[in-house]
Amino acid sequence: MNIYRTIREKVSSYDGTAVIDDGRAIKYQALFADVEKTAAILKSSGIVPDSRVAINGDNSYEYVIICLALLSVDAVIVPISIHATAAESENIIERIAVNFLISDKPNANGVPLFEGNVHPYRINPTNCETNPVILPDGRRPAFIRFSSGTTGSSKGVVLSHHAILERTAACTGLGITRGEHILWVLDMAFHFIVTILLFIRKSATIVICGRPVETKMISTLRQFPIRLIYATPYHYRLMISSSELKKEDISGTRLLISTAMRLTTADADDFKRKFDVNLAQAYGIIELGLPCLNNSGATEKIDSVGLIQPGYGVQIINPDPDGIGEILIQGPGMFDAYFSPFLLVKHVCPDGWFNTGDLGYIDKDRYLFIVGRSKNVINFVGMKIFPDEVESILCSHPLISEARVYGRKDPLFSEIPVAEIVLKNPEQPVTDLTRQIRRYCYSRLSEYKVPKEFLVVTAIPKTLSGKIARRGKEQ
Repeated sequence: MNIYRTIREKVSSYDGTAVIDDGRAIKYQALFADVEKTAAILKSSGIVPDSRVAINGDNSYEYVIICLALLSVDAVIVPISIHATAAESENIIERIAVNFLISDKPNANGVPLFEGNVHPYRINPTNCETNPVILPDGRRPAFIRFSSGTTGSSKGVVLSHHAILERTAACTGLGITRGEHILWVLDMAFHFIVTILLFIRKSATIVICGRPVETKMISTLRQFPIRLIYATPYHYRLMISSSELKKEDISGTRLLISTAMRLTTADADDFKRKFDVNLAQAYGIIELGLPCLNNSGATEKIDSVGLIQPGYGVQIINPDPDGIGEILIQGPGMFDAYFSPFLLVKHVCPDGWFNTGDLGYIDKDRYLFIVGRSKNVINFVGMKIFPDEVESILCSHPLISEARVYGRKDPLFSEIPVAEIVLKNPEQPVTDLTRQIRRYCYSRLSEYKVPKEFLVVTAIPKTLSGKIARRGKEQ
């Protein structure tokens, strides 16, 4: 089973526009031809089935082509976010024992994949030994993805062609139809698996928004007949705050999906007030796909992630007196394994239910509401930050002995990372301490992971076992 070949067979007779990017409108037959041409270059460069190939590049038509070409030759895609630092990229490459790196960075080494005035991707071998990821029932791995481009606390999620085909088939709630235009503003490294492949499988037209999104988004909405927008609350706040964008500019849009971070009632209300359109909320999980969607438009359901999609099941375990407990979900297209340490899904979910790590409840109408995380991960504009990773960097600074990082709720970014630090020598005066530490972090962490506030404290609270006492999310 191969998802690219399945898609090609399904879409082969259609020649509408597949991707619009940077002034180019590429039809499906041209896309398939470019995939075949790129696949031939990949194979001539030494990529074979089960080769692990990291791709690090910005959103583009070429990014789509490379991913489809890798899938076509049964290689395993390891996406790396463009926001990852060099150290983070190297960590992923080493941890997964990546065989090749494909990058569009200006200083990238290797053989060019494309000619002409396009994204300058190059392919570079990094490890000659191919070690297949063995999955049961003859399934072939297609993706290994680490959460938010980090290896700080992520196990790495392994998805097979079979799992991706199942979850894209199960994602019926979006109602994608052939030829409709979809505005794309998210990072493909984090959102390729279900959405981009689903859109192509449904023969839709993907309109890639250029950079910077803050200015390009408005012009793109006005230029093309966008029918669906798939974005985060941050992007919808940009639309709300824009004095240029008017109600009539999105009058033809049938569905506006908010994903990756919690949609607040205030944002939903402000959007409705300005555009007279309801925002829908999607609940996506890398291990599961897109099990929930809320497009009811009901005011009392704004805070909900919606109803469970057909084929999925949800249950709340260990509920408190208010019915709030741990959210477990099962359904088609579940992940196949965790990569590091390697654990098959049957060992992670022996009863077939996946613990999402979220806390929530189900109301009388079967709508799912999420009230918080049972873990300590910080959600910054849809990107996850692992406190342990940031604390490790802080504690490597010569002036700092201890650190604790937590998330503080923020109306614009969902949560912002805040750091408490203990100085090695509190009596020693330090000029521009915060500036020094911030610059130190920027050189070692992705920008979004750098704490927005640094608070000097005398001690970090500890548990009885000597571990850092984690604090809840601040209001």
